[in-house]
Amino acid sequence: MDTPYPNMQDNPNMPFESGDDQPVWQALVKKMPPVTDLRVLVIHCGDGWFCRYALNHGAAAVLGIDTDTAAIQSARAVASSDRLRYRIMPDHWLKLLTGPYDLIVGAFNQSPAELRTITHVLSQLLSAKGQLIAAVAPPKQPTGDQLAVDELISSQLVINRWFQVTDKRLTQTAQLYLLLSSRVR
Repeated sequence: MDTPYPNMQDNPNMPFESGDDQPVWQALVKKMPPVTDLRVLVIHCGDGWFCRYALNHGAAAVLGIDTDTAAIQSARAVASSDRLRYRIMPDHWLKLLTGPYDLIVGAFNQSPAELRTITHVLSQLLSAKGQLIAAVAPPKQPTGDQLAVDELISSQLVINRWFQVTDKRLTQTAQLYLLLSSRVR
C-alpha cells in the first residue's frame, strides 16, 4: 500500500506511531506471516499500533480488543477505517466474539492457567488454517523448574514454533516468549 488508509491522523500525544516504544508489538511483527487479505483479531491491543500496522499491510479487516477505555478511545481518535474496529472488552467476554479469524495476535501477561483458558476460547475463533501468535511474559517459576511452553496454551492448539525474545525496552522480566500456534487438526 502506498499510503495509510484515508483517515489516519497524526497525534502528538502518541509518540509511538513508528513503533519505537512498542517492543512487544515489534517482536511480534518480526515473526508475523503476511497479513494481506486476512481477518485479524488483536487481543490487548492497547493504543492500536499493531491494528494500524495490520491494516496498512493489507489485512481485510482488523478488530482490536482491550480493557483499557482510554487506550481504545485514543486508538479510535488516531485512525478510522471501515475495515478497522475496536472494542472495550474484558477477557472473560471473549467468548461473545464470533469468528472466524485467520490470524489472532495478542500480548498476554496472565497466569498460565488464565492464559490456557483464554487461548481455548480464542482457538474456537480461528479459521481452519488460522494462526494464533501470542507474546507471553514468562511465568514466575520455582527455582530449578524449566518452563513447559506447551502448557501455556489450550490443548486445542499446537505450538508450531516459539521464540524467546530479550529486549531492554521490555518491562519487568525483559523477555517474552512468542508462541506461533495453529488449531489441532
